[in-house]
Amino acid sequence: MPCAKPLRRAFLITNHAPDQIVSGYENILSQDIVIAVDAGLIVVDLLGLKPTIIIGDLDSADRQLLLKYNNTPKLTHPTEKNETDTELAINWCLKQDKIDEIIVCNDMQGRFDHALGLVQNLLMLHKKRGKKPAIHIESADQQVFILPIQMNFHNKQGQLISLISLSPKGQFLSSQGLKYPLDGLILRQSQSRGISNEFSSDHAEIILLKGDVLALITFAANSNRIGTRI
Repeated sequence: MPCAKPLRRAFLITNHAPDQIVSGYENILSQDIVIAVDAGLIVVDLLGLKPTIIIGDLDSADRQLLLKYNNTPKLTHPTEKNETDTELAINWCLKQDKIDEIIVCNDMQGRFDHALGLVQNLLMLHKKRGKKPAIHIESADQQVFILPIQMNFHNKQGQLISLISLSPKGQFLSSQGLKYPLDGLILRQSQSRGISNEFSSDHAEIILLKGDVLALITFAANSNRIGTRI
C-alpha cells in the first residue's frame, strides 16, 4: 500500500509570531512554504528559516534585513490598502497549487483589532466555496480555527477548548469526549457559555448542526504538544 502524500503547508510568519508554535517550527518540512509577512521577516531570520516569499507593504520591515534577502521573491503592496498584510498573504496562498493547510503564526498578544482581523481572515476562508486549504492560527499555546460540521480530535485529554458563536446562534448536534457535552446545545453570539470546556478523553468528536463557531484549544504549559495536529 503506498504511503499517504504528506500535506503541503504554508506557514505565515507574522510580525507577532511567537518564539515557538504549538506544532513546532522545527517540524516545518522541505515541501512546506514559509511566508514572511512584512516585519515577520525578522522572526524568520531569527528562527533560521528560509522564506519562500516576502509579502506586505514592507513599511515596518528592516531595510538592512531586506538587503540580506535581496534574492527572495517579494510581493510588495502600497501602505494604503484595504487588506492587512496577513490577508494579502492568505490571498496569495489561495492562488497557489496544492497548498493543503495554512498556519498563521501569531501570538495574538499585540493589538486587539489585529487579533480580531485574524478571526475575520479565518471566517473569510471558511465562507469561500469549493475546495480550499484548511486554516488556523497558532501561538505558543493555542490553536484557533473555525469549527467544521464534524471534527475529530486526538491526544487532547486535559486540554481546554472554548467555543464562541460568530453567528447569531451556533447549534450543536452532539459531542463525545468533552467534560461538558454539547448535545443539542445552542450557543448565542451574545453569550460566553462556551468558554473553557475540557477534553475528558484523548479521542473526542464535535458535530455542529448550524452556525459559524470559533474554536480555541489552549494547551497546558507542561503538555507534550510539539508536533500536535488538530
